[in-house]
Amino acid sequence: MTNLNFSQTQLGTAKMAASAAFLLVAGIQAQAVAAAPEVVVSIKPVHSLVVGVVGDAKPAPKLLVPGTASPHLYQMRPTEAQMLKNADLVIWIGEAMETFLERPIQTLGEDAVALELHEAAGMRLLPNREGGIWDHDEEAEVHMDEDDDHGHEHDEFDMHIWLDPDNAKRIVAVVADALTRIDPANSEVWRSNADETAMRIDRTAAQLRNRLASVQGRPFVVFHDGYGYFEHAFGLEGFGAVAVDPSRPIGAKRLAELREALEHHEVACVFTEAQFEPKLVQTLIDGTNVNTAVLDPIGAAIEAGPDAWFKLMEDLGTAFVQCLGDG
Repeated sequence: MTNLNFSQTQLGTAKMAASAAFLLVAGIQAQAVAAAPEVVVSIKPVHSLVVGVVGDAKPAPKLLVPGTASPHLYQMRPTEAQMLKNADLVIWIGEAMETFLERPIQTLGEDAVALELHEAAGMRLLPNREGGIWDHDEEAEVHMDEDDDHGHEHDEFDMHIWLDPDNAKRIVAVVADALTRIDPANSEVWRSNADETAMRIDRTAAQLRNRLASVQGRPFVVFHDGYGYFEHAFGLEGFGAVAVDPSRPIGAKRLAELREALEHHEVACVFTEAQFEPKLVQTLIDGTNVNTAVLDPIGAAIEAGPDAWFKLMEDLGTAFVQCLGDG
């Protein structure tokens, strides 16, 4: 098994010409791929980006974790273990996100490649924040580069890296690199598909910036710290988090601190999550004018496929606008 940690490459030096002739050639190239490498991807948002790079080539990338399941606590079924056994390329965020994959990754075949995305060069990493009210002066981002010794503790950083459009483009780029190293004969197909997917990411990000401009500066509380990359990318003002670990009980001191923040800091919204019981948040906002809405960083209800990442980001944008807006 080979672990890949790519340095910056010249993936997007030439912008794809927006002409029908070029698109036709790209389509012919995609159809000419006799057989794509066997690719297995851990979670739905990343799977969506990988499908964009693979395009129409077969077999299509396989998804390990269903959208309704937590990647932290997931237990693989025998069929999924077999998928890993047959894989040429396994793509995951890292052990701090997909804890269940740490051991299976170590048992991949000699010819299999494991791509751990959070260690990829050029990836923006944000530190984890504590529960309760955040000290914004202590936030600092890190960029991985080719000289980085990757000596960071995995649980030091927020692993929801796909919620940053720039990180999403880096994911697309390093996946194209990995496919090219495994299957160099079809490198033009992987890079062409990657360029198209990156441009689609840029368009989606531009639309979201326009939509979210009206709610910048309005403080909000999230259920757990999983949205820092989205906040950073679109200029939103996260104020704090209800939980550090959503699977653990919340203490009375934390709730009192948050309740005081709601009353004295004009917090506009407290967000729940689809995977967790919302009663605690309802108790927290009871008797206040604070709004509430649901955020879903994984895309539990979204169909897996090339559109999933884009639908996920658009849904997050809608939730922020509706909950933070004036009406």
